[in-house]
Amino acid sequence: MTITAPQVRDLLIHVPHASTFIPEDVWQEFLVPKDQVEAEALASADLYTDEMARQAWPQAKIVQAQVSRIVVDVERYDDDTKEEMAAVGRGALYTHDHSQKRIRKSLSEQRREELLARYYRPHWQELKRQAAGATLIDLHTYPAEPWSIERHAQGSRPEIDIGFTGGLTPPSWVSALSQHFHQPGYNVGHNTPYVGVIDAGAGCAVMIEIRRDIVGQPNGTDPKWKRLIDALRSMPVGL
Repeated sequence: MTITAPQVRDLLIHVPHASTFIPEDVWQEFLVPKDQVEAEALASADLYTDEMARQAWPQAKIVQAQVSRIVVDVERYDDDTKEEMAAVGRGALYTHDHSQKRIRKSLSEQRREELLARYYRPHWQELKRQAAGATLIDLHTYPAEPWSIERHAQGSRPEIDIGFTGGLTPPSWVSALSQHFHQPGYNVGHNTPYVGVIDAGAGCAVMIEIRRDIVGQPNGTDPKWKRLIDALRSMPVGL
């Protein structure tokens, strides 16, 4: 595999969790006051990953979820029997917040299918269409301290977690990424605390999980943000 600078025509950034938007017809499904729902949408969001993608790879294609993950999480299996997070109310359609408190009523199968058909399946159709033959970067952030709902919280929580899957992520790319993020002084981990990368049919793919305390603010003056964007913009891309 060749490690090169990003080629615009081949690079796809997936941003599944940046949104905090809750559609009007979904509000009635929540069991807690609006301010608590908004707080959970904010806490659960990978804030600024959309802006990261635009600034770091301004000419790359971006596929971004249009609603908050607490409405529909496009990075969960839509079949709860296959999704381990469904056991804590955080499958494709959330019923619980990040502290395991119930915040949403159970949905009928008809309503569940309606939401999946509106937000989940079109997202995956577009993601697979764009990913065919491309290099995919699945972009996330995560909290510095583990949440009680996490299923694999016992591992370390590095500043940068490189998530990879055999057959999707060439080992030489993982090695190059590790070296790259170590150079500006980031602590880097492999498949910890989150493991693997989604399979959307890309030519190769990697997940980049960024610990939230190193992100900073996208205001043009924050040195944390500038350092991070510089590192992302110059990261090696497997082709």
